[in-house]
Amino acid sequence: MGAKGWEINNKVKVILTKNWVDILKLNINTVKDTVYIKGELVFKGGSVDSTSDASVIEMLKKIEREIFQYKEVKMIKWDLTQWEKRGGRWLKKEIKKKGSAA
Repeated sequence: MGAKGWEINNKVKVILTKNWVDILKLNINTVKDTVYIKGELVFKGGSVDSTSDASVIEMLKKIEREIFQYKEVKMIKWDLTQWEKRGGRWLKKEIKKKGSAA
């Protein structure tokens, strides 16, 4: 990762922090024009109701719009523990409980 990737990573961290995301739970990396965000999505307050799927989805969409405002970013690859983006839609992942019979 060069200086440009480092700069984009910092801009993404500022956006996430501004939107009440705990960036210590995430790994943020940039390769060429793609931002990779991996880890657990945790909100530290603000206007986000973490128990409301609709509220979390709206915040994820807002974060994406803000990141895409940087012309250097062409794609965002999300790898979150509890959320996934499929076909342009955000979906909550099913969490498998330990010890449950399959």
